[in-house]
Amino acid sequence: MVRFHPTAYTPLTHSSPYRLVVILLVAHSLLAGYFSPSLSAEEDPNLITTAAQARALTPEEAAEERPILLRGCFMGSGAFSFSFQDETGPLFIFTEPHLSEGFEIGDLVEVVGVTNPGDYAPCAYARSIKKIGTVEVPKPIKTTIAELSYGQMDAYWVQVEGIVRNMEIVPDILVPGPDQPEPDPENMHTKLKLADGNSTSVVEVTSILDPALYIDAKIRVTGHCFYLHNGNRQFVRPNIHTLHDEVPEIIEPPLHRDFEGETRPVSSLSTFDHTGGNPGRRVHVRGVVTHQREGIAVWIRDRGQSLQIQAPQTESLSPGDVIDVLGFPEPGTYSPVLEDAEFKKTSQTTPPEPVPLQDLRMIIRHDSDLVQLEAELTEIQRYAESVELTLEALGTTVRASLLSSSDFDSLADWRPGSIVRASGIATVGEGETKPLNGIWFSESLHLLLRSPEDLAIITPAPWWNAQRISYALGAVLVLALIMIAGIVWFSKRRFREQQLQRAMAESEFSAILSERNRVAREIHDTLAQNIGAISVHLELVRTDSKNLSEPTQNHIQTAHKLARTALADARESIWNMRSQVLEKYDLGGALKRIATQLTENTGIDTLVEIKGDRRRLPPIVENNLLRIGQEAVTNACKHAEPTRISVRLVYSERKVELSISDNGKGFRTDAVPSGAKRSFGLVGIQERIELLGGEIEIKSEVGKGTEIKATAQD
Repeated sequence: MVRFHPTAYTPLTHSSPYRLVVILLVAHSLLAGYFSPSLSAEEDPNLITTAAQARALTPEEAAEERPILLRGCFMGSGAFSFSFQDETGPLFIFTEPHLSEGFEIGDLVEVVGVTNPGDYAPCAYARSIKKIGTVEVPKPIKTTIAELSYGQMDAYWVQVEGIVRNMEIVPDILVPGPDQPEPDPENMHTKLKLADGNSTSVVEVTSILDPALYIDAKIRVTGHCFYLHNGNRQFVRPNIHTLHDEVPEIIEPPLHRDFEGETRPVSSLSTFDHTGGNPGRRVHVRGVVTHQREGIAVWIRDRGQSLQIQAPQTESLSPGDVIDVLGFPEPGTYSPVLEDAEFKKTSQTTPPEPVPLQDLRMIIRHDSDLVQLEAELTEIQRYAESVELTLEALGTTVRASLLSSSDFDSLADWRPGSIVRASGIATVGEGETKPLNGIWFSESLHLLLRSPEDLAIITPAPWWNAQRISYALGAVLVLALIMIAGIVWFSKRRFREQQLQRAMAESEFSAILSERNRVAREIHDTLAQNIGAISVHLELVRTDSKNLSEPTQNHIQTAHKLARTALADARESIWNMRSQVLEKYDLGGALKRIATQLTENTGIDTLVEIKGDRRRLPPIVENNLLRIGQEAVTNACKHAEPTRISVRLVYSERKVELSISDNGKGFRTDAVPSGAKRSFGLVGIQERIELLGGEIEIKSEVGKGTEIKATAQD
């Protein structure tokens, strides 16, 4: 809700758009008033007749502009508003400026208007105000700043006590923007910061007060309580506005009006005092400056104890300056700090040296002090307003900050992995969970570096630091990925070439196989038939050759033998050129049929075993494996004298394995002849498996049989 001081002056702290909003609100309500007849409680049962009824409305209900008819005490006015109070409580009321003129505090008035939701608490808009008498001004409610901070006493007439922490003289109207007009002494008022324990409130007094009389004094203030609030109707803090020319009552004068008198040691702050001390009052200390952030804080050292001082003064100080300080002790992160302080330079001495920290337990004695330690710099983070460092020292992690007012260009040598000597203002216990009671030995430390010179490089970081190693590993990884991608691409290309070569070989083999089958059919249909006919005729001649001479009979018998030999050779050639069995059966079936034919009437037991996903193979694979099996079985029958031959065919994924074993007499594999004396059967088997790109394994021992195992890709 837009707030105006309920006195003759208007200490606005809002921008011009706020005033425009109020003017529009007033105009809207006036226009509505011209067309709305006056109502009485008898005519409208929804008529609001007390302040408490209006304050009890929800914002949505108050926005309905319900009619009001109030009678109560006029409590002061502003430019567009006034304060009202009846026997049920207070109410803040908007109105036109001319309507609230001429009224005095204590006038009994009748207010006609409508409700308004306000921006924080429900209020009202007055269309007319009429004086109907006078009344005794209500007594203020005696309360505390802590109770005001609950946010439930908006517009109440209150009286509180507290200690003045600071004060400033400000214009009655603050114009937004950098171009502020020259202050007019006739239009100034005093703004106080009033504290009661941990609770504070702003107090605006129409009179100009003497800081020497009020700062650190305990006072009693009477005024209206209004709230600073956000755009979500939530209060931020209470403000107290006094009546015109109302001066706060001094209950206890300041303990320290100036920098005269005895100082107390910094080490005595916030310690036990059996007398009770003077809680909440200002103290006087003296120390040597170790660091300053102008307009924000100063750090001093006093007899081995250090202190942070929060002072808005912009007077420049240097390390070694001796200053007197007046301020209010408050709990800090670990040690006390002085708030709302002011200082005065009294002399100068040698700048303090940093205290070397050798052990983590030393930090509790040197909170807010200038300290020094050796550490490993592990991380650097650069921001627009600061450089944040992570150090490993004293067996723990120490954070350090260098603020943006420093020269960042000189930080090029700061690299993770360096061994450094760091100096700075220590803050102990920051972000640490505090115990419930008893002694607290903090183990967290933060350093505020005063300048880049506070960090000296003892041992530079090795060139191979974590960052460069990560970059190198990243480069190796990228190179490895490129190589893997290249290998995959080359392998795919090679695989495609092999597939193409295999397809071409299979096509060529199919063509050769077709041609061989055609030649085999021609031989079978012509040459073999003719030789067979010749053999039959010679047999008939040999049968009827008793009347021929013996030499003639011998010639006929020889011719008959030659014819039969030629017929057998022709049939074997036909068999070698043509695999008719593969035209009817798959490889497993063909092997079984051939093994049965080769061992028929030989007394050899044959076992054919087929395992895996049985399927047709490329013609070149089936034909060569069939010939290998045929040659192996033939060799076993001719040379091994076995009683059992086993043929085992195993189909697996993209591979087929053929093994032929027997229990014959075997042979020594290291004694197999080579060169021209080498067995044509084994040579043929080796050539065929090489043609398929497979592997051949021959196992044999004398007296223990032989096993031939051929493996080829599907």
